[in-house]
Amino acid sequence: MKNQEHRKPIEFTVPAHGEGAFYIMVDIGADFYGYYHRHREFQISYVVKGKGSLMLGNLIRPCDKDEIFLVKPNEPHLFFKDESLPDNDQIHIIHLFFSLDKLKPFFEMTELQAVKNFFYNLDTSKSLPATYAAALKNLFISLDAEEGVSKLLKVIDVFRFLLNQEQHLISIYSGLNKVDFHDSDGLRINSVIKYALDNYRKNVTVDEVSTLIHMTPTAFCKFFKKHTKKTFVAFLNEIRIEKACQLLVNKRAENISEAAYQCGFNTAVHFNRVFRSIMHISPTQFIAAHTVK
Repeated sequence: MKNQEHRKPIEFTVPAHGEGAFYIMVDIGADFYGYYHRHREFQISYVVKGKGSLMLGNLIRPCDKDEIFLVKPNEPHLFFKDESLPDNDQIHIIHLFFSLDKLKPFFEMTELQAVKNFFYNLDTSKSLPATYAAALKNLFISLDAEEGVSKLLKVIDVFRFLLNQEQHLISIYSGLNKVDFHDSDGLRINSVIKYALDNYRKNVTVDEVSTLIHMTPTAFCKFFKKHTKKTFVAFLNEIRIEKACQLLVNKRAENISEAAYQCGFNTAVHFNRVFRSIMHISPTQFIAAHTVK
């Protein structure tokens, strides 16, 4: 992954550039890195400021300030900002990258066996809620200014902290058993995802999306289902429901019907049915659960 000013040409498998065994990237700006992508490095991300959603594989889940995300190598992912936030509201996220393959000799040390087992045996990508992760904030912020031994010691402190919080980590299953598609397919999927995120308020059809990536509607439906394990309509509805949740939690819509219309649903009845199928509760129950007493 590269800094914002060096992000072209866009690739699907993005190398994490940087000197040394551990590479730190700090993103501060109007939005997160805006492309669905993967890389061979392990990624640990701390959200210092901002909120929105994380798409990991075919799963979409909220992300918020002071959360930590552990993204396994080669898992396609994308952070995107909560649109209800003001345009001048910046995000601030810090990423720590490292290659498990390159660090095999390092992890062979007896003193690091617990850390080695933690990373090499991780069954899924994980998140650590802000309740537990916030204690690591200052350490993460200081990483970018460190070099040499000081940097290494702080990275080890990050590892030790995560190891001690292992029982509080939440599994994020990507929905993909394995990611074996070519980069050219990844770029096509990225185009579809960006189009869906930009146009979810509208009546998006399979025909227009398939034309976008130069496929017939039938071929596109098979292609998308093969690589994401879900239909495009199901994926689009998940984006719409995630956006509606952001509106309802942040009280950016006067009522449930307005949230439904803002997110591309033609009727409140359809919205309620889709919301319940994805969230497993009704919109009214969701609002009640997220209302501060």
